[in-house]
Amino acid sequence: MRIIPSLAALIAATPALAEPKVITDLPPVHSLVAKVMAGVGTPTLLLDQGGSGHSLSLRPSQAGAAQDADLIFWIGPAMSPGLEKPFETLGENAHVIALMEQPGTLLIDTAESEPHMHDGEEGHEEHAEAGHDDHDHDHEEHAEAGHDDHDHDHEEHAEAGHDDHDHDHEEHAEGGHDHHDHGPEDPHVWLSPDNAKTWLALIAEELSEHDPDNAATYAANAEAARTELDTLIGEIEATLAPFEGREYLATHRAFAYFEERFHLTPAHALSGVDGNTPGPRAMEEVRHAAEEGVTCLITEPDTSEASIATLTEGTALKAHFLDPLGRDLTPGPGQYSELLQNIATVYADCLK
Repeated sequence: MRIIPSLAALIAATPALAEPKVITDLPPVHSLVAKVMAGVGTPTLLLDQGGSGHSLSLRPSQAGAAQDADLIFWIGPAMSPGLEKPFETLGENAHVIALMEQPGTLLIDTAESEPHMHDGEEGHEEHAEAGHDDHDHDHEEHAEAGHDDHDHDHEEHAEAGHDDHDHDHEEHAEGGHDHHDHGPEDPHVWLSPDNAKTWLALIAEELSEHDPDNAATYAANAEAARTELDTLIGEIEATLAPFEGREYLATHRAFAYFEERFHLTPAHALSGVDGNTPGPRAMEEVRHAAEEGVTCLITEPDTSEASIATLTEGTALKAHFLDPLGRDLTPGPGQYSELLQNIATVYADCLK
């Protein structure tokens, strides 16, 4: 008599599907993807702890991971131009998602600091009511914050930052930063928690399309992460509300998304979001603001000690250090929330 195996036995004998092979570029992106993948797998992070997001490129040891990847989540070529061609070639079998270019992403113009929404094509919709039905935010325009000390000609690049275009990325080694011409839009998009909430849903959708067996887990993780961010946003709003309108100085306008979301306004910035080396006029205006009584200076860990000494000597100005990438934090699901908490704490301490 022929014995037919039971359905349970057949299922037990069926090999489990391998977890998706996912690559991420920067620690905040890695954190968001790790949150959504919790219980299923772990994404790979490309950036080393001491590396620069602007000059990030694939090491030979990472090329194999790119070739084998199923999904690649990254900010986009405006942030890390060195990854664009490797992702087009080594990652040709993977689905590559540039988060900065996704519909619903809030973008800030580097020339005018005016937020608008990416519509996923060539144009941009206004931010006021697009893609954020779960929040009513009054986003004040900071047209004069951090830009009075620069006279830049910003050319319009309607389709800059897309994978099917060539980009000229100029490197600026001065001042201890690896800076690049970002084009018209600030690439530090992860510093808006509203962008993170938009991306969580997108990440879950992309993972579910590749791995439908775990779609319910991805969706539940993304929803839990969005709820967690809503709570965190409320806490940060309460922390920073007493300091709205209080002036401070910055060495680099890297936190425009966080500032815009939580109504913080720098009196002056030595350089804009592009981080170009400041001229004498910028230094003079920052020094003047410090001499007028501004005491808070927001700077980054790689700012030279000489620059900080030039600004603070003979004034009450005190430097407070912030890394927009949170490279000093432990990578993983909790890194993004910890990063936002740290930024809020440093701003509050600096503005007291």
